[in-house]
Amino acid sequence: MRFYITILLLCCSLLNSFGQHTALSDSLRKAYNAEMKLAGNHFSENYYPHRTAIYSLNEVQFLKKMDSLQQPFMRITDKYAAAFKPIDKDFISKEQKDLSFFFDRMLLDYPYFHENHTGKKVELSTSVQLKLNAHLNDFNTPELLASNDFQGYVEAFLRHRTSTELKKPKYKTSDNKRLDAYLNVIPVYFRNTVCRDYWAYHYLYNHLDNWGSKHVDKAIQSFLATCKNADYTRTIDSLYTESRNAYKGHVITSYKTVDGFNLDLHIFLPDSSYRKTKRPVMVYFSGGSWTEGSPEWDFYNCENYARKGWVAVSVEYRVADRYETTPFEAVKDARSAIRWLRLHAETYAIDTNRIVASGNSAGGHLVLTTALAHAVNESTDDVKVSASPNLLLVNAGVYNLMGDSGTDWIRKGLKDKNMVKLISPQHLLKKGMPPVLIVHGTNDQSVAYSSAEAFVKEMNTLGNTVTFKTLEGAPHYIWFDRRFSGTVSGFRKAFLKRYGYE
Repeated sequence: MRFYITILLLCCSLLNSFGQHTALSDSLRKAYNAEMKLAGNHFSENYYPHRTAIYSLNEVQFLKKMDSLQQPFMRITDKYAAAFKPIDKDFISKEQKDLSFFFDRMLLDYPYFHENHTGKKVELSTSVQLKLNAHLNDFNTPELLASNDFQGYVEAFLRHRTSTELKKPKYKTSDNKRLDAYLNVIPVYFRNTVCRDYWAYHYLYNHLDNWGSKHVDKAIQSFLATCKNADYTRTIDSLYTESRNAYKGHVITSYKTVDGFNLDLHIFLPDSSYRKTKRPVMVYFSGGSWTEGSPEWDFYNCENYARKGWVAVSVEYRVADRYETTPFEAVKDARSAIRWLRLHAETYAIDTNRIVASGNSAGGHLVLTTALAHAVNESTDDVKVSASPNLLLVNAGVYNLMGDSGTDWIRKGLKDKNMVKLISPQHLLKKGMPPVLIVHGTNDQSVAYSSAEAFVKEMNTLGNTVTFKTLEGAPHYIWFDRRFSGTVSGFRKAFLKRYGYE
């Protein structure tokens, strides 16, 4: 009996000790997280609003700035190192490792953004490059894949490596240039099977999600045949199959061949009861900062309009991370697409007096340039055919390509930076525009609300017809946000009804 009492007392003692230990651990983490949150707020206030100025510094000044931004975090980890050691001996070292990945990613990005903001090409000094090279040993450590900061660092590293890879002639004929470069570079740096499979999965998943499944068959087959992770293969196979199935049940036709590639229109036709008369057409240009985007994103909307008796079209146009192009090519494609629809109106019973173009963000920019960028045309286009729609619907669009640091990359390759005005709606405005609906949120962190205000003000000054709808407190992605998407839909419906389309 005494034996069992002794065991019971020992268990109670251990449980009490464990409870105290847990309470201490929770209290310590709470205090640590509170201090880290304050440091994070300080970083955000001193980095994000001044990002352009920071990356415009020379390397020595940039390194000093990065060190000053990192030090508050390091002081906190040093302060708590001894306290955490008996509770979780690896916690602080992992935190410090994550901090190094976070800040070293900025070092990796320095040459790219410095050139964007200043026009001057620079290379990292030898000492900085050696510091970054030390991370290559981490690339084959599967445990680090759980770290968001590590993932961010690797993504930046591979982004820059694939930019170099893409200069090789073999990518000239690649339809998915950046994906092919990623899949070729990954085996060079990832020898560990778990890590190699993870990154191949990561980029294939992102590609299917953001660029679609066109011409990725070989890459998918290779991955399914070599990947050792059954969850990855099931997910990729499912996503690929879903994407391919989405291409069924509507008309797919090429509207232009350029650089050896066919660009497609996905045309959703109403049922036969509507085809006795010419129908209005809704033309969708996806958003995605001119770098990503897939016609698939608008298939659901196209199906809805086709059910209402419209002809609905989702346009495939060239984007930077698939074709290594710029918005200039995207503008050419958008204008070509509208011209093609006018030229083939009889085939699809399209009323050429009721062509509506719709776009979100960069897609909104393309909508505006179909009616404004008269000097930017594909050499094979018949410029006598109007590229302008009859109505324009723009959600959180981009209006001024000269006044936003986020569009610096567009100007980077131009000998004359003012050339970007040829595709900048704010700089192209003229009298005689088609009626335009502009919807923009006051809390848009991607495209300033003030830029929409300036565009609308100039539209009114010129006597153009513009309907401007402000969404108080709305962010950039108003078409996704359930707080605002219904309101946006209502604005669009009322606008179309006013002009006899609904």
